[in-house]
Amino acid sequence: MSEKSNSAEIRIDVNYAIELITEIFQAKSCNHYEAKTIAERLCGSNLKGHDSHGIARVPRYVEWMERGWLYPNMKPELVVDAGAMACLDAKQGFGQIAGECAVDEGIERAKKHGCSVVGLRNSGHLGRIGDWAERAADVGLVSFHFVNVRGSLLVAPFGGSDRRGSTSPLAIGVPGENKNHIILDMATSTVAEGKVMVAQKGGKKLPHGALIDSLGNLTVNPEVMYGKISDSEVPDPNKGTGAITAFGLHKGSGINFMMEILGGALTGSGVNGGVDKDKENIQNGMLSIYISIKNFVDLNYFKNEVKLYSDFVRSSPPAKNVEQVLIPGDKEISTNNDRFKNGLPVAPLVWENIKSTAEKLNVPELDRFEKAIK
Repeated sequence: MSEKSNSAEIRIDVNYAIELITEIFQAKSCNHYEAKTIAERLCGSNLKGHDSHGIARVPRYVEWMERGWLYPNMKPELVVDAGAMACLDAKQGFGQIAGECAVDEGIERAKKHGCSVVGLRNSGHLGRIGDWAERAADVGLVSFHFVNVRGSLLVAPFGGSDRRGSTSPLAIGVPGENKNHIILDMATSTVAEGKVMVAQKGGKKLPHGALIDSLGNLTVNPEVMYGKISDSEVPDPNKGTGAITAFGLHKGSGINFMMEILGGALTGSGVNGGVDKDKENIQNGMLSIYISIKNFVDLNYFKNEVKLYSDFVRSSPPAKNVEQVLIPGDKEISTNNDRFKNGLPVAPLVWENIKSTAEKLNVPELDRFEKAIK
């Protein structure tokens, strides 16, 4: 079943998008592998329906490179090497590369020891955290990922009206049959900041109460995050006076708090607070735990139990106006299949901003941007 289209959206061929975005980052001095990896993971986020972490971020990444917040071609450094435990310093390199290195480190140590704990500090934007849970699930590992975003004060604590935390995502991955993994991937804010950015560019609207203004009033107006900006401007959350709310009232706010401690303090990447946010680089810290299922419980038993409970939950009679009961990962799988075939739905302004970025970098044959529209 094809997902419903918004009449304001255009559809972009994913292979064209990967090619064009690769060229943009190569024009900013990224080597080919890095540029293509960034492009593939951004497009992969759109394929899975996580547009907030997808190609809309291309102009922002380029801006961060120009500010000196994000460096090309950086190799993460192993700074803690202690058996089942490790920590890597990304040195402000691209998170799409640092994330792969950190996960692969965790996978190798979990294979050797049965489980592992790996920290990653000082990373550029790690993108969709579900990517890293999927990478571990591909080799049969359960994994947990706790992330903070230092230098990105965006979220109001429960009962507060100004910014005291980041969107601080959480992901948990469980291997599934035929790589149809069970992946919980969520911001601990009501929405990711990227969803506010997408809404600001004419994309999907925000749910009620996603934002709060400086007077404590709930709203869905992206201007509280970015102020009034022109269509050609890259949204800058430092220009707004409002905040994103934490999900789930006090419970979600508590989880958001713990992401800051686990992803920031425990990894050595640092927490928000007490610094001038306008002068600090934006960087991710991530604490990940990997568990080898076969070292912990009989593998066939585990697979059977996962299937039994998955089927049990999916078989719940749908509530009013609900088509089907889903478990974590179901929606991403169906969305991926639809978008790979029919193209990535993108607000025209998002695609125009990416094209303008390419034009500034002298990426050749800009008419290919029109050919990418399906």
